[in-house]
Amino acid sequence: MKKHRKIWKIVIPVAAIAVIICVMGISSAKSAEEALTNAMKVESITAVKGDVSETVETNGTVVSGEQKMIFSPVNAQVETADFQTGDLVKEGQKLVTFNLKDLEDQNQKAELTVRANQLGYQDTVNKSNEAAVRQAQAQAEANSLQGQVDAKKQEIADLTAAISGQAKEQEEAAKRQQEEIQAQQKEQQKELKKAEKALEKAKAAYDKAVMEQQTAQVNFDAAAASGKEEELETAREALNRANEKLAEAKGAYEAAQEAVNALSGQTETVQPVSQELAEGNVTTEQQQRLEAAQAELSELQAKLEGQKSIAEADAGTLSSAARAQMQTNNNLAELESQSLEELILQGQQGISAEFNGVISEKQVMEGATVSQGMQLFTLQSIDNVNVEVTLSKNVYDKVKEGQKAEITFAGNTYEGTVSRISRIAENGAAGTNQAAVAAAGIQATVHLDHPDDNIFLGVDAKVKILAAEAKDVVILPIEAVNIGKDGTFCWVCEDGILTKRIITTGITSDECAEITEGIEEGEQVIADPGNHEEGDPVTVTEQSQTEEQE
Repeated sequence: MKKHRKIWKIVIPVAAIAVIICVMGISSAKSAEEALTNAMKVESITAVKGDVSETVETNGTVVSGEQKMIFSPVNAQVETADFQTGDLVKEGQKLVTFNLKDLEDQNQKAELTVRANQLGYQDTVNKSNEAAVRQAQAQAEANSLQGQVDAKKQEIADLTAAISGQAKEQEEAAKRQQEEIQAQQKEQQKELKKAEKALEKAKAAYDKAVMEQQTAQVNFDAAAASGKEEELETAREALNRANEKLAEAKGAYEAAQEAVNALSGQTETVQPVSQELAEGNVTTEQQQRLEAAQAELSELQAKLEGQKSIAEADAGTLSSAARAQMQTNNNLAELESQSLEELILQGQQGISAEFNGVISEKQVMEGATVSQGMQLFTLQSIDNVNVEVTLSKNVYDKVKEGQKAEITFAGNTYEGTVSRISRIAENGAAGTNQAAVAAAGIQATVHLDHPDDNIFLGVDAKVKILAAEAKDVVILPIEAVNIGKDGTFCWVCEDGILTKRIITTGITSDECAEITEGIEEGEQVIADPGNHEEGDPVTVTEQSQTEEQE
């Protein structure tokens, strides 16, 4: 019994120690397993649908979208100019008035000059028209005489041949001449008929021109009696045109009459010759006729040279260039007179603001004398306002005309629209740091949609341009999107293993990015894998709502 007791005394402690060791082993295993599990845990973010917008932020300068330099319409003294640079003025507000006494005196002098120019021009034109008629008549007479000279030369040649030849030759020559003369008679008769028809037509045109001139004269006299300058000027121009047309028609009529007379004379001259040849006059009679024809030829040639001299002379006639120059000078005088009248009217009206705006570059003072065309001030609109910005090379391709923008300056925020993008990069003002300033940038204009009276021109403004926007698309926080050498990717857990998932992003903002490919709505994405590497086993726990919001 004692021996058994002794054995139990040994076994019981040993068993107790073994139990303690087992208990401690189990506890250590559990702790190790729990530590391993905690080490494998990573937080995930759920891909959801939402809205994302991409903006481009930059700074710019507020400028007027419409500005007008105002010039003095008159040479006059400024009576009032009660405004200063930077003043806000309203549309229709009277800004400048003038003293117009000197201008009114100039206008009266200009009217007298216009009248004198008109009379001088009309006198010159009338003399020129008369000279032109004389030239036309002389040319027509020269043409007629040339025909007579040619016919007379032929007659002399025929007579000379008839006298110097034998009787038979004379007879044959006479016969041939008879035939030629008969043909000439027929041709002259045809030409005479044509000339007579042309004369009738010229007479009708001349009669019509006479009637029109008389009508124009009556209208001119009536306009002169009315005392209305505009009606008088219109009637004067109509009368001038009628006088020119009458002179032209008269010249044409007289030329046609001369042509008929010349052809009639030729026919009468040829007829006796034809009759003598038919009767077979003796050589003595032919000799007498030859002498007479030679005398007539000399006389005709003298007349022809005289008419050619008149037709070719240009003294007393106006060339088209000279006439145009005189008319231009006359028109200039008339325009000057009209301009003075208009300027007086403009001066009486003064200068008013054409739109709501701010005064800049004021260069006029009350009591000063200004000249026409002198710059007085510049009016910059506050109803049409822009912000001029410079886009850096990193963002200019994202900005398009028509995009909406948010403009902030002077404590106010306005809605705007990108209205213009320059196609030429310019150096400077592309950012706030020295490198950006030196870089080339693209100039753009953002138009304020609804400006108000709180506008200040020339101040700096912050501009946020809505470059792109997507609604109801799969999005992830920007920290869950990574960029590697293989492209853009996210960390995901696939079958308990940390894995890279290649994705395609769309519109990206500062907070989140649109996922167009690679991740579906509801999938879990690991934002921060910690010390884990691709291929490591991980346990995913969803990020708390509070953390997501943070």
